[in-house]
Amino acid sequence: MIKFQQLVSHEQSRLGDERGVALIVYLFILATMSALAVAVMQMTNLELLTSESYRKDQRAFYSAEVGLDLAVNAIVEKFKDLVPYTESLDDLNADADGFITVENYRDYRVKYKVTNPLKKFLYQSAVGSSFIFHYAHTYDIEATATSLKDSSKEFLKERIRILETPLVQYFVFYGQTGGGADLELFPGPEMNIWGRIHSNGNIYIGSSGDGRGGFSTINLRNYDDQGNLSPHLISASGKITTRFKHSGRTFDNTVFIKTSNEGTTFSPIDALPPVIDKSNESEQESRFNDYVLVNEPQFVTPSISLIERGGFYEGRAKNPETNKIDSIIITGTGGLGPGNIEVSVSRPTLTNVTNLIQAGRTTSGNSIPGLPFPIIQETRNAFEDCREDDRSVDTTDIDINALQRWYAAYLAGLGLSPGGDGILIYTSRSPDSSFTNQAGSLQAIRLVRIDRFRSIPELLDETTLATDNPLYVQGDFNSTNTKGVALVSDAFNILSNEFINHYPGYGSIPPNGGKVCGYNQSVLFYYFRGSETTVNAAVFTGNVHDRVTDGDGAHVFPRFHEWWHVKPNFPYKTSVLNILGSFINLWTSKQANSEWCPAGGDCYSAPIRNWGWDVRFQDPNFWPPFIPSVFSVERVGFLEK
Repeated sequence: MIKFQQLVSHEQSRLGDERGVALIVYLFILATMSALAVAVMQMTNLELLTSESYRKDQRAFYSAEVGLDLAVNAIVEKFKDLVPYTESLDDLNADADGFITVENYRDYRVKYKVTNPLKKFLYQSAVGSSFIFHYAHTYDIEATATSLKDSSKEFLKERIRILETPLVQYFVFYGQTGGGADLELFPGPEMNIWGRIHSNGNIYIGSSGDGRGGFSTINLRNYDDQGNLSPHLISASGKITTRFKHSGRTFDNTVFIKTSNEGTTFSPIDALPPVIDKSNESEQESRFNDYVLVNEPQFVTPSISLIERGGFYEGRAKNPETNKIDSIIITGTGGLGPGNIEVSVSRPTLTNVTNLIQAGRTTSGNSIPGLPFPIIQETRNAFEDCREDDRSVDTTDIDINALQRWYAAYLAGLGLSPGGDGILIYTSRSPDSSFTNQAGSLQAIRLVRIDRFRSIPELLDETTLATDNPLYVQGDFNSTNTKGVALVSDAFNILSNEFINHYPGYGSIPPNGGKVCGYNQSVLFYYFRGSETTVNAAVFTGNVHDRVTDGDGAHVFPRFHEWWHVKPNFPYKTSVLNILGSFINLWTSKQANSEWCPAGGDCYSAPIRNWGWDVRFQDPNFWPPFIPSVFSVERVGFLEK
């Protein structure tokens, strides 16, 4: 009995111990699970905190990036007006440390600062299979973003270069955006082209016929007519096609491109296919060894405000900011003299020299031997422009060659000489920047040798002439001892050496000594016949692209007003227009804003086009002052703290 009771008691004790152990194990497991739960919760909270911190850091980073972008945009906008950005410290909105602040950008205070650590320098980069010059402007940008709600903050620093690319390095450049950027080139006779061609839109190119029922060719090559080597490239921000833009008519196997930059023979070559676009970009660019490029970035181009009254060119003419550049300002309407057409020069200080110009004398009162006078004059109703609604044209006529010689004599009378880095001339018949030129006579500037039998056809130095008005160049220009010249205008017109107002003895037509509209072709053949003329200049101007028919394009980029081509049974043959330089289309014409007038009728017939790029523009020493340029941004370095 005792043993049994002891056994029972022992078993009970054992069971109690087991229950105690189980309880301990249970409690241990519970504690472990609780600890794990706490750990999981802590890890979750940590991940949430980390994730939130990451999101805050990202928001701060992107907000600071906004500061970098704002700085880049401010720099680029300044360059659009051909004015190099200096430093943000010069901004009226900057604080004492040079920071510009955006108080609240998505709950962040964004600040940026721009410094200009290096002077501009000449810089060369590859474009396709050739090299092109830029002026490189270096900027360091600091940007911070500080949260308005918490402690998150970000600091970024970046170095950029603004590449300023003078456009005289292109033969043809269409730099508008939208439909106005589309470049069309459809000459009839064979055309040899050298130099770069670019459109910010699409390129439509082909030979529209040789006039005898067949097709000639357009030949893009790497040398000029004298055998001088030249870079060559055709590029577009859109597509390149051998079709008319509007009708879609094709001109296959009419455009040939040299696929090598070696030698001065037109070989090896390949023909442009019907279209090069995104679908065959890689294949075709490789086929042409990168002398053909499509889907290229659009360039940032200057606006027409450059040439308007009170704009960049007038401001620079009044103050070139260096004694190495000479400038002359010719503004006003009416006859030459006080209150009408006034002439000023920038050196040694801004001075009105109208009376001296009128008298043909220097400051000492000495006359200038061998100089034709007048060298500036006004001509009312000089001729009619049949493209511009048959409007009569009032001109300020400038003998630019004689003007420069008078200016050199004027400086000599003061014991000075030309600065040596070029001459800038700004001229306008507009009273102010709001002038539209749509009422009454068309107000224009004409470059002409007023007394062509006495005028010396030679410029003294590289020259830029800018005007907000339509510009007419009459007769040979810059054809003797050629200098680098830029002509910047609202619209660009060519009048030949034989323009009728030189020959009033032709008869009673036209009554005002210049062209009149509305006559039939037999009259045009005789009275308004163009003669061989040579113009050497880089032309920067506007055009009008509202039409929906084919025929306009770079082949009529200079506006014609004479009958250059005469029927075979007429005793005169087609005359030649020689142009060496650049065709740069940057804006829509604001003053001479009528659409293209097709060949025939009373507008014009086309000359033989002997046109090409002036290879001397490869040399920066040949560049005229203050050339319109395009701009691109090059990212150099990046730092995050």
